[in-house]
Amino acid sequence: MGLVCSGCGAQTQEDALFCTKCGQRIIKTQQTAQSYQRQEYAPPQPFTPPQPQPYAQPQPRPQAYTQPQPQAYVQPQPQPQAYTQPQPQAYAQPQPQAYAQPQPQPYVQPQPQPYVQPQPQAYAQPQPQPYAQPQPQPQMYAPSQPQPPVQSVGGMMADMRTVLFNAPGALNRPDQPWEAVVEGNSIIARWKWMDARFFSAHEVNDETRQFTFIVTLSENGKWKELDRTEKKSSGVSMSGGKLGFGSSSSSFKGKTNQKSFQLGVGQNKQNGQAGIVSFKFDTTALKQPVRDYLTACGWKKAGMF
Repeated sequence: MGLVCSGCGAQTQEDALFCTKCGQRIIKTQQTAQSYQRQEYAPPQPFTPPQPQPYAQPQPRPQAYTQPQPQAYVQPQPQPQAYTQPQPQAYAQPQPQAYAQPQPQPYVQPQPQPYVQPQPQAYAQPQPQPYAQPQPQPQMYAPSQPQPPVQSVGGMMADMRTVLFNAPGALNRPDQPWEAVVEGNSIIARWKWMDARFFSAHEVNDETRQFTFIVTLSENGKWKELDRTEKKSSGVSMSGGKLGFGSSSSSFKGKTNQKSFQLGVGQNKQNGQAGIVSFKFDTTALKQPVRDYLTACGWKKAGMF
């Protein structure tokens, strides 16, 4: 059975795929006739609504486990590198540098500097420094070895020079508060029996008391006596809301016999004792040892028969 072109109706060979007349794709005549037979008229069928299907829970479909296949290891093959023959570099001959002759510098004559006359400096007259009277340092008295008093021989009087020379050693003792020295023809015994600072409710006082006994020898084997007392005080007081300062001093020269005892709150400057301090003084305690020494030497007090 031949093939019929649906476009132009021409028949072609049975094995042809395209119409030789119009070039349209063709189908077999037998298949076409069958299609016409199947398209016969059929009366319409009554509509039957579809029946609802019960809902079926979709079941998960098991997946078949596929064992992974090991991959064959492929050894990487090194890629051959193309060898490049290094090209020789052309040698560049260094070019000689042109020598530049240094240019001489013109000589510059140094300019003389003007002389600057130094200005005289004003003389600063040194200011006189106030004279600070040196304070005598208290010397630690180191008594010499006591010498025995010079005894008169057969009632004879000892020499004046010998009596004066031996007096300090015979009179000074470590346990006594006074000291004897020799000045000229005199034996001088000093007793600073008070050097203290006293405190009260509204006043502070510094007080000093000193007694001096002077014995002067004469060529006739007799001595004369002279007493001297000195008193000094200074203080600070508060009265009526005002601060006051005061000082006083007094002295006596002649003959005296005294006994004194003083007690107060303060500080003894001679030994550093503080608190309740006391001071005791007796002129006889100083005079009698000096008189005994001169009497032992064969000397007599002036005015006595």
